[in-house]
Amino acid sequence: MKRIEDIEKMSLEELEVAAVESRVAVPEGLEDRIRASLAAKSAVEEKTLAEKNRRGWLPYASVAVAASLATAFVIYRIEDSRLKDTYNDPYLAYAQVEDAFQMISDKMAVGMDLASKADETAEKTIEIINKTTE
Repeated sequence: MKRIEDIEKMSLEELEVAAVESRVAVPEGLEDRIRASLAAKSAVEEKTLAEKNRRGWLPYASVAVAASLATAFVIYRIEDSRLKDTYNDPYLAYAQVEDAFQMISDKMAVGMDLASKADETAEKTIEIINKTTE
């Protein structure tokens, strides 16, 4: 039996000759098990990648849809002729609108931060599960 240092110094041709000359019994069905393992690993990686891609844009899309609906509702309510103006000073009204939008922005930022932390925790959990199943 050769030492590891000797094996590392061998050329590819020498390694090939040594492999052909050695008579190591290969377990029956090994090739099929290797292929099945590689296929399963590939499927898990594809599924994980697809889930990451799907989850990656979904929170942003839902926020964009919610903001669009809120904007459309506000525009509809502003254009509704039944509403009367509650502010005599347009600058004061504009300041109130800015305050409302800032509050909405702050709340959405907190929600996005929580969603991001939950996503990180989920990814770490998936990594741990994948490591223990390997």
